[in-house]
Amino acid sequence: MRKSKHNRHGNSVSRKIVFSVAFILFALYALLILFFFVYAILISLKLNQDTFLDDQFNYNLFSIPTPPNFGNYVQAFTEWTNVDGEHTFMDMLWNSIWRTTSSSFLTWFTTAIVCYVLVHYRSKFTHFLYTLGLLVSMLPLYGGQGAQYRLYYNLGLINSPLITLVSITLYGSYFFYMYAFWKGISHSYAEAASIDGANHYQILFQIMLPQVLPSIIALFVMQFITAWNDYESTAAYMTEYPNLAYGTYAYSEVSQYQGNIPAYFAGVILSLIPVLILFVVFQNTIMEKVYFGGLKE
Repeated sequence: MRKSKHNRHGNSVSRKIVFSVAFILFALYALLILFFFVYAILISLKLNQDTFLDDQFNYNLFSIPTPPNFGNYVQAFTEWTNVDGEHTFMDMLWNSIWRTTSSSFLTWFTTAIVCYVLVHYRSKFTHFLYTLGLLVSMLPLYGGQGAQYRLYYNLGLINSPLITLVSITLYGSYFFYMYAFWKGISHSYAEAASIDGANHYQILFQIMLPQVLPSIIALFVMQFITAWNDYESTAAYMTEYPNLAYGTYAYSEVSQYQGNIPAYFAGVILSLIPVLILFVVFQNTIMEKVYFGGLKE
């Protein structure tokens, strides 16, 4: 009995130490991210380029502008059209929304369905697919950009909305997370529903999927944020449908040429607002713990 109490006390102390170290690390990481946000906002409120250069020369970039120049946000919003002369800020915002939403949903949905089949429909074939997924994830793939572009070109996907269909993959993003989510759900739920007369689709969409939905939404939001900030794929395949990430990249060249760094940082802040709103709305879903239960012997 004493030994058991001693073990519990030791585990409690160890757990407190681990959580304390983890808290410190995450707090430092949060402060680092907050540092860059504050830095960008302060620069975006500088009066003009000359004020920015003077503060930079005097190591005074973190001074609060007096008065703050919110006109930089208006200027960034209106000058975004000068990136390519055709697309406005609202055009790029719309492209970001439909492209990011569609690609993130297709990646999430296909990965969830594939992992569900691999976990709850066990066979030699599904075991082979899972093993193949392990190998594909471990193999480094370099130098495939040229071949990938050629494939998209031959399929007519360059500068086409249909390019979002390439998000339908067997082993999508967060494959192992999805696999772990489904492994955490007992197959007894499906068996009980099957006995009551439910078919495979009812078991999946009405019984099984709602149990992992909060965790899957968290991964969807992270995938959405990653896709929102992707400008490389736009530069390579979708220049006729530029998103805000690409607009930010292109506007950096315009702002440097025109000598207006504060307006550029204002544009960066504007492009971040939608994903910040998304994170605020779903922050509880991302952080919450999901508990499973309900089966009785």
